[in-house]
Amino acid sequence: MQAGWNEADVSRLQLDESNQDWVSTSFGNPITKLTYADGTGIWKYRNRSEKDTEVGLFLVFSVDIEEERNETLSVEFTDGIVTNYWIEEDRF
Repeated sequence: MQAGWNEADVSRLQLDESNQDWVSTSFGNPITKLTYADGTGIWKYRNRSEKDTEVGLFLVFSVDIEEERNETLSVEFTDGIVTNYWIEEDRF
């Protein structure tokens, strides 16, 4: 699995300006590349993060809460140029 991306990386995507070479250089190899009959393509990138939170109860007990987030960044291309992107999030 590739190294994760963050919101700062995604914010650099420019609709109708960024191209496939720039996306590949910035995000690496996608986990999936889809190409449709009309020439539109979608590249998907996965990001996984874990967050531990410690919650104190009544100043006596402490509970650790672990949250795992899986996000998928989808980047849509038309003629090699970014035309759309979105993030889908799964929490466990």
